[in-house]
Amino acid sequence: MKRRLQFSASLDLLAADGARQRRFSVEAYDGGKLPVASFEQPVVVDLNTSIIPGSIPLLIDHTQSVDSTVGSTDSIISDGKTLILAGVVSGQSPLVQRVLAQHDAGQSWQASIGCLIDTDTLETVPAGTKATVNGQSIAGPCYIARRATLKETSVLPSGAAKQTSVNLAAAAAQSLKGAAMDFQSWSESMSIDEAKLTDSARAALQMAFDEEMNPPDPNAEGVPAAATALINLRGTHSAEHRRIGAIESLCVGHPLIAAAAIDKSWTPAETEIAILKANARMHAPSNIIHASSNSGTTPQHLSAALMVRAGFSSAAERAYGAKVMEQSRHLHARALPDLCAAALQADGRDVPHERGSMLRAALSTGSTPTALGDSANKIVVEAYKQAPAAWRSFAAIKSVPDFKTATGIRPTFGGDLLQIGPGGKVKHGSYSEETYGWAVNTFAKQFQIDRRDIVNDDLAVFADIIPGLARSGARTLNGLVATTLLANTGSFFGTANDTYFDGAATNLQASSLATAVQMLRQMKDGEGNLLDLQPAVLLVPPELEQTALALLNSTEVARVSTGDELPTGNTLKDIAQLAVEPRLSDAGFSSYSTTAWYLFSDAANAAAVVGFLDGRQEPTIEEFGLAHDIDALAVGFRCYFDFGCALADFRAAIKSKGAA
Repeated sequence: MKRRLQFSASLDLLAADGARQRRFSVEAYDGGKLPVASFEQPVVVDLNTSIIPGSIPLLIDHTQSVDSTVGSTDSIISDGKTLILAGVVSGQSPLVQRVLAQHDAGQSWQASIGCLIDTDTLETVPAGTKATVNGQSIAGPCYIARRATLKETSVLPSGAAKQTSVNLAAAAAQSLKGAAMDFQSWSESMSIDEAKLTDSARAALQMAFDEEMNPPDPNAEGVPAAATALINLRGTHSAEHRRIGAIESLCVGHPLIAAAAIDKSWTPAETEIAILKANARMHAPSNIIHASSNSGTTPQHLSAALMVRAGFSSAAERAYGAKVMEQSRHLHARALPDLCAAALQADGRDVPHERGSMLRAALSTGSTPTALGDSANKIVVEAYKQAPAAWRSFAAIKSVPDFKTATGIRPTFGGDLLQIGPGGKVKHGSYSEETYGWAVNTFAKQFQIDRRDIVNDDLAVFADIIPGLARSGARTLNGLVATTLLANTGSFFGTANDTYFDGAATNLQASSLATAVQMLRQMKDGEGNLLDLQPAVLLVPPELEQTALALLNSTEVARVSTGDELPTGNTLKDIAQLAVEPRLSDAGFSSYSTTAWYLFSDAANAAAVVGFLDGRQEPTIEEFGLAHDIDALAVGFRCYFDFGCALADFRAAIKSKGAA
């Protein structure tokens, strides 16, 4: 299976120089881990085994069209450890010209690199282990893409990459012109450690140094454009590291300001002004609510971030979409308290400096409780769907609007249609004896997550507790279905209904299964009409699973005697699908049996029904903030599930005692 992968990188759109065309350069990949939407763990692209073409297009926002094509690469450098791209800006469309004009006016841009990966070649590096790739020792957990194909790179607005800047190296490069220095001094002036250069990188830098010291004729052919692009990249990279280092040293205790400063290319001086303003606001009451927020963060972003951190990124992308997922990754929230701070900012509220006050403000009202509850519900639905449920193969699913006893009609009540005689009178049918009653009930549990767990960034509530509640709900429903079958209310499975047989020869074997198939096919309605029922599901306890697999899957049957010239083919192969329910033989359930087995027709025939209130087939999680219970400094969660089960149409299934 092949999937597209995109990751962000720094982008330079270099200005044209004389007769030269405008160029771009991208320091595409450093060989490390990449956070990728729809993957629960980071991805490392193995540059040594990937397919890197000679040229790829530069697009706008991953749109493949003539108007959106900015240019193409003429240099792709990969030394097995890093990936560097450079090329010519050749696009002439109005859209391309707007991008260039905005760049010249000071707009920052980033690049997003697109790869096609073969998921069949993905290798998993578990937590606690390491793998060597791209010349680095990579610690798990992560995936290694051993076979990826570089397809394109795109121009996107600034903000998706942590370290994105444009043309910062231009001034530094100009200052070197005319300076007499050797290659080592020239490298050191751009913060490049010559001793750590690979052979290919050294060769490219040597070309750039030679061109810098002896500028070629701009009209001459064969100008090493890739080297020029590389020097600009290195200078930009060094300057950007210095800017980010200064910002991080200023922003201790202000992670959101640090994130904004890095993303928006603020200078250290601009960052310091923002910190002074924030400190001044912290003296105001923390419950001030502003009319609007310009952060762009919504509860959906917070929910997606929570789900990703808990290991449910695939479910988050299905629920919120790739765009929200990508945006949520750039909240720069390294811990749950960071998400609480982001939620307050999204609500247009001041973020208290003291962590306890900040958590109380975020967890009492606003976006945080909404995000906690929404992400919890998404996780519980995903975990519930993954839980085993044998009943889904043979029980009909119903919906009711309330908890009152509902009256159902057996699907096989109707009898055959009758031909209309002279006069056109239609004969009445009756279903008064063909009904059954059933109702749903509520099953629930509650729990709390202590404020200390949130401060400590304990994700057990999302990674373990909530999925555990979902599985608990699934097990509770499985238990109710098994209890209902074993109770056999009103001799549902009984000789009077032609739905039950016992005896020494009724243990699960070819002859007894053939008897059950015959009984099901010959089943008639109350008016004596054949129902045309087909065997669909063989339900057994674990003790009979291997026998059932042999009966349903074997191609041939070994005969006891020979010379009778009878066929040896298995006439029961694939006659039904197998379902295994361990509760049927569990001593904790009344009337359990290790020998009894069931043959069901299609679930639509409703031998059994499982019903849900308002059709909701998964548990529901409700969140209660810190303000809900004055006696507990904790966030509360309540899980409840409304369902019921009943035996419905006795004609739709056969039971064998499996013993005398």
